[in-house]
Amino acid sequence: MTDDLAPIPARPEKPPRRRGPLIATVLLLLGVGVVLFVTLGDAALVFYEVDEAVEKRDELVEKRFRVVGTPLPGIVETRIGGESTVVFTFCAGGVYADVAHAGDPAELFQPGVPVVLQGEWVAGSLVEIDSLEHSANDGWFLLTDHMVVKHDNDYRTDKDRVTDVASCALKE
Repeated sequence: MTDDLAPIPARPEKPPRRRGPLIATVLLLLGVGVVLFVTLGDAALVFYEVDEAVEKRDELVEKRFRVVGTPLPGIVETRIGGESTVVFTFCAGGVYADVAHAGDPAELFQPGVPVVLQGEWVAGSLVEIDSLEHSANDGWFLLTDHMVVKHDNDYRTDKDRVTDVASCALKE
């Protein structure tokens, strides 16, 4: 037997909990949630051809969407609101839409090469639109801030593409 008369606790004391790993886990889960929200939000943007975007303009006002079409010759580079902007007319299926793209255009951007834009419809006009060769000049323009040149590795002639380019008065 021991000479120590101090009471022995019924249970050993628990070591203090470390909050660091718990906080790190919560922050990690929160970060993953934010990334998923932003990524899925961009993925939810609807994709239209120019003719369809013009047809559904009333539904699309104040909504961001993606649109694909072919830039026509007569691109104007300017500054609007202090930001570098490219103004041009966009075409698909013989339907025209004026575009003001804020920021730098995609590296391979040029007339006759289809691009995908992301932005929204804006009512009104820009002075630069009046100087475009093939302006839609319908009181609306697409204000975009994201551009990707639409291309693939298939360089064979696509009959639909040739027809679309012809409907927009471009020579292939």
